[in-house]
Amino acid sequence: MARIDEKEEFSSWLQALQAGLLTETQKETLQQLVDDGKAATLEEAARYLDWQDSVIDPTEHFYGH
Repeated sequence: MARIDEKEEFSSWLQALQAGLLTETQKETLQQLVDDGKAATLEEAARYLDWQDSVIDPTEHFYGH
């Protein structure tokens, strides 16, 4: 769970993936979307999460409320 004092690490999952900035845990998050059939590739999963962030209130989404 995120703490209130944590900073956002990146603003785009896709850009972070392409730049090699994702942690193993973050890559596993993308892989889980692929495994669940919500995306065909890690890039598509990253685009999906970017889309979610643009539709859902980013602060609300980040803190999971």
